[in-house]
Amino acid sequence: MAGLLSYLLLQTIQNMNQKQREALVDLLLLGMFADGSLKVSDDQKLLSVIEEIGWESYQTPDLYFQSAIAKARDAADTEAGTLARLKKIHDSLASDEIRQQAIERLEKFLRLDGEPGVEESKFLELAKASLHGQHVA
Repeated sequence: MAGLLSYLLLQTIQNMNQKQREALVDLLLLGMFADGSLKVSDDQKLLSVIEEIGWESYQTPDLYFQSAIAKARDAADTEAGTLARLKKIHDSLASDEIRQQAIERLEKFLRLDGEPGVEESKFLELAKASLHGQHVA
């Protein structure tokens, strides 16, 4: 499964800059928190992806991951927090093409363990609207 995830992400990552890679990781993390539970295996899955996507940052991938988890956890506490985080992700994914690729990767990521649950599906719709620049009340 980790190999499939890496393959899916690498297709997109090759035409992204580091800021956009970080935004994609942030989006996937928010998706992981959507159902209210984060398993250790989820952490490891995403950390292995970070290490494989051509990371080009002054921060090591695991340090970025630690700070990104804290931000995602805080954002996932409320819908307003989630929307604010999605707005930042939207701004970091600088083009409609990159945003669409991120949404497609999020959909695939949420389906890795089977069909998304109710909360994950709600988050996916919220993410789609937000990344497409639609105002979400």
